[in-house]
Amino acid sequence: MKHLGWFLLLMAGFGLTTAGLMLWHDRGFAFTGIWRLDDGLHPLYLLIVGIAMIPPALGEILLLEQRRGDG
Repeated sequence: MKHLGWFLLLMAGFGLTTAGLMLWHDRGFAFTGIWRLDDGLHPLYLLIVGIAMIPPALGEILLLEQRRGDG
């Protein structure tokens, strides 16, 4: 049960990364409008947040597995 929250965060990170890449591809990988928030968030923000969520969640999962194996 301890792993469930971390796996959900990991899944959300990969989902945001995938959505960010797909939406950014739809815009032709253009950087136009990245600083304007009038038109909504640029897909690059989703990509950045998704990539930032993956390493901490994966690290915590690995630490929990290591502690379970030691104890």
